[in-house]
Amino acid sequence: MTGHSTRPMRVVASSETAREINRDIILHTIHRHQPVSRADLARLTGLQASTVSVIVGQLIDEGWVLPGTLGRLPRGRRPTFVTLNDKHVMLGIDLRPGKANLALVDINGNLLNRETLTFSGSGDLKLDATKAMRQLARSARSVRTASRGKLFDGVGISVSGRVDQETHRILFSPNAPWGQVELYKQFEAVLGGTIEMDNAANASLFAERWFGEFRGASNLMTVSVSEGLGTGLLVDGRLLRGGGGMAGEFGHMPFDDAGPLCACGNAGCWETFASNRAALRYYQELVPETHHMSFQQLLDLAKVGDIRALRAIDRMTTCLARGLAMLVAGLSPDVIIIVGDCTALWSRMCPIIESHLIAKSITSRIPRVVPAVDGDVARIRGAAALVLHKTLFRRNDFDSQSLDEGPSANISYASRSL
Repeated sequence: MTGHSTRPMRVVASSETAREINRDIILHTIHRHQPVSRADLARLTGLQASTVSVIVGQLIDEGWVLPGTLGRLPRGRRPTFVTLNDKHVMLGIDLRPGKANLALVDINGNLLNRETLTFSGSGDLKLDATKAMRQLARSARSVRTASRGKLFDGVGISVSGRVDQETHRILFSPNAPWGQVELYKQFEAVLGGTIEMDNAANASLFAERWFGEFRGASNLMTVSVSEGLGTGLLVDGRLLRGGGGMAGEFGHMPFDDAGPLCACGNAGCWETFASNRAALRYYQELVPETHHMSFQQLLDLAKVGDIRALRAIDRMTTCLARGLAMLVAGLSPDVIIIVGDCTALWSRMCPIIESHLIAKSITSRIPRVVPAVDGDVARIRGAAALVLHKTLFRRNDFDSQSLDEGPSANISYASRSL
């Protein structure tokens, strides 16, 4: 051991790193407060006015920011307000088993065009995936054509499955056939340009980082509830990917060994009790004559007060809450965001989830549990946000330092008496 220092290595931030961080801080602050003056940007960020002026000038030259209207002051020089350039758009694709949602999404998260595709299944996974890909490519080209006159930044793809970020291959997709085709390469051949692809729950984390209410949270969990269950994990400000990029597949944690067979090959996974498919199974147990019902149809029944539909949703929600209690005990998130069509019944789901978390909590507080804005639109925005983080920011990883003075500094918790 002699001759080797045991002192920890210190990493010193370069001036370039500081500029990159300041640039990202200013971008987030413009997004949050636009239209905003340079003077207000300096006040909000704590940066020197000269630093703000230089960075804003660079962002205008790059085309990300536009000078806007002149403000009015009692005296002195009138300030120029700046905004993000909303001509920047991304094609967001939310790819799920049996269907896909596509939309052009601008830099502020507005959906400019939206299209939904449904895919037929023959039982041959590779054939089904190939046919779906052709159909999807045609629609993607059509939607992208609508971006003429805009600044097109690329394509983001949110998938039900885990994606190797180095090879762009689907690592794990038990509920969909996307692992049967070279999805990334085919999109690259058809559309070209920047293409980013990630798991739907991870994509939702990127959407929250830019578009969401809790953009400054350091410990955040997204739970994507659809045909299966997936989670995205932000732990101490870092996106958790784990070995092989498989971190977050809590939908396949053992929930009840006597439960139904899961698409992954195991029995009794959490998602077999708490997904959309589980809710449909619960309803069919109550109404055996039901066949080929969609989850949206089940939601529609529940919304008009159908007691059996409500019982099915309640049972699904209770199982969702039981799994969340385990994750809270192990990961201690500040905020849990539920993504999915089921959030249309959030006023019914929320009390069930919160009461279960309170009952099982080992501390005096529970995380705040909220629905994603606009339900599954979060997955489309997440897909677009994958591109946005790649093209707009200089530091594309999640950083534990809050990028603005957002509401996460005042996150409230539900409490219970111990």
